[in-house]
Amino acid sequence: MEERRASPRSRVNEDGLVIVDEHTSLPCMLYDRSETGVRLTMPDTRLVPDTFILIARCLGVAYVCTVARREDETLGVRLTQATAW
Repeated sequence: MEERRASPRSRVNEDGLVIVDEHTSLPCMLYDRSETGVRLTMPDTRLVPDTFILIARCLGVAYVCTVARREDETLGVRLTQATAW
C-alpha cells in the first residue's frame, strides 16, 4: 500500500493530557507522532471538543489541536499551534 501522509510518523508511547477548559483535563496516550499531528487513545473520545490543548513531554510544548479523525477510543489530531501553558 502506498504511503499518502505528508510527513513520516514515528512511534510514541507516552502519557498526555487533553485540556478541555480551565477546569477539565482528560488523560490520554500518544502514538504515531508526525511533524503535523499525533494519534491519541483514551476510553471515550466523545468528551473531547473539536479544538483543545494537548500537553505531553514528547511534544516539548503545549499545542492547540484540532480533531481530524474521531473513533470511539482513538483521535487523529492536527498540531495546529504551539502555545504557552
